[in-house]
Amino acid sequence: MAHCDVRTKLVTLLSIVACLASSHVGAQMADKLSDSRNFFALPVELDVDRGAANGDAAIMRIQPVYAFTLSERWKLVNVSLITLADAPSGTPVFPGEPGSGNNTGLSDFLHASLLTPESNADLIWGFGAAVSLPTATASGLGSGKWAGGPALRLTYRGGLWNLGALAAQRWSFAGSGNKPDVNQLLIRGAIRRQLNDDWFFVSAPIIVANWDATGDKWLVPVGGGIGRRFTLGGFPWAFSAQAYYNVIRADSAPNWVFRLGVVSAIPFGN
Repeated sequence: MAHCDVRTKLVTLLSIVACLASSHVGAQMADKLSDSRNFFALPVELDVDRGAANGDAAIMRIQPVYAFTLSERWKLVNVSLITLADAPSGTPVFPGEPGSGNNTGLSDFLHASLLTPESNADLIWGFGAAVSLPTATASGLGSGKWAGGPALRLTYRGGLWNLGALAAQRWSFAGSGNKPDVNQLLIRGAIRRQLNDDWFFVSAPIIVANWDATGDKWLVPVGGGIGRRFTLGGFPWAFSAQAYYNVIRADSAPNWVFRLGVVSAIPFGN
């Protein structure tokens, strides 16, 4: 019966991904927007974790990205993270209470805003701040804390390669007194190599350091996968399938992560 429940939840999450994707049939590819000063993008990912001591998990991330021009020299890039999970003790970004049992619902909300120069150079940077809100619907899916800190973005575009990283350090400053403080570094990498007109290699590890944790503080996955551009309804899309092995991890973290991703984006303005 438990296996049926897990399968039902996974099918539901996959259906949500499909619905979100189909709602943006008019989108352009996010990596084609480098010359558009204003855009909205919606990457959606589903991670299935395997090998954790306290059980497997399914985690869906909805990641709105939107940018708009502030002046001739600057624009503001905003990245949000909305997480839905079926997990025994939180997610890598928002560890929950160990031993709290399996939880299904919404995790904490994370947002970063970064000031970025308007530039056509190969190397692009940005700096700003990140903040997380205790929006989890279950104690085991969130930190129970308000947290914030600095954020940094670096992107390199050179020929067939696109390399990038978004890093944010957060410290808790308010919230439940019964929860551990948040002192966490989050790094989202992005490596993309075009193989031909349609296919590309992608690696987007989520690296986490929980500085106050006992034992191993780092979660470092290594891996990647293949993506493909395609046309649906006369518009281009991208879909990818990836796999990661956690080469450094805490005992409670999974060994493997399997990921499905879809991205759409809409340019607007000039």
